Amino acid sequence: MPALPGAAVDEPPPFDTAVDEPDEEVDTGDELPPATICANMEQEPNGEVDEAQDLPLEQWMCGYFGELGDNDLFAFDIEEASWLRVWIRAQELGSLANPRAFLYDEDREFDASFEDSFLSADIDRTFKLDEGRELFLGILEQEVGSVQFGEEYEWRLRVSVVKAPVTWTSEEVEENDSRAEANPVVDGDRVFGRIEHGLRYDWFELEVTEDREDVSIETDSWSHGSPLNPEIMVEGPDGTEIGSAFTHDSASNFDAKVAFTTTEPGIYKIRVGSCCAGDGARPGGLPNWYVLDVSSVPVVVETEDTGDGL
Repeated sequence: MPALPGAAVDEPPPFDTAVDEPDEEVDTGDELPPATICANMEQEPNGEVDEAQDLPLEQWMCGYFGELGDNDLFAFDIEEASWLRVWIRAQELGSLANPRAFLYDEDREFDASFEDSFLSADIDRTFKLDEGRELFLGILEQEVGSVQFGEEYEWRLRVSVVKAPVTWTSEEVEENDSRAEANPVVDGDRVFGRIEHGLRYDWFELEVTEDREDVSIETDSWSHGSPLNPEIMVEGPDGTEIGSAFTHDSASNFDAKVAFTTTEPGIYKIRVGSCCAGDGARPGGLPNWYVLDVSSVPVVVETEDTGDGL
């Protein structure tokens, strides 16, 4: 994935604290300085809500899955609507762990499941918190086996407040869960939206006034760390499907893009959802955000130059 906003971290080799151990034969009487990366260590037990360990923001929390089915739970407060980045590292550090994470608040209004990132078993997600909330973040080993634990299953976790990775010109207006409730959009719009439930869609409509216009409908979400892998479907004025997609210009970009040239004016319906219908893998929830980018430009027809000056 492309690099996401946030403070750059220059780290030593995996799990190396960069602390030189004193010679065992020499007692200096001085305590070693704290580890340069792991400012905080998990404290067991921390597997239940009433045992959740406080998680300082902007600092690394380190630990390991110490037993079969080990579930490590942390709590932190965000006072206002903010963009957050959740970064969980294991594979990149040489660990055998393959973490999965669950984010939720006390009322389960703001929750999401975070799994592998593209080309990595580690987790790197950025999302917009809708309001101030106390949040819980639980992590566990997602591989099932009798030996999926121990000191070789180490992990590092950090939650940071970051700048918005995208810009937008407006936000979706609910309810827009059906064709009849579609939000109108025009060329140049960038609409911020959320897929609140994996089985729901957001609908938009674009009015095309010329016979031939080059239309491009795409999302900015997955490539900026959103938990959402969006899917777009576009219908023509007669209700027939023009195109659908859950990838972008390359198969390794899991934003969505549908581009086409119109053949008639009219209302074109745009449906945005969570990929992919039919395979049971359509996550949703308030952290699953997107920005819908709309372009619609009349096709310029070049006339032949006769050279007669007329």
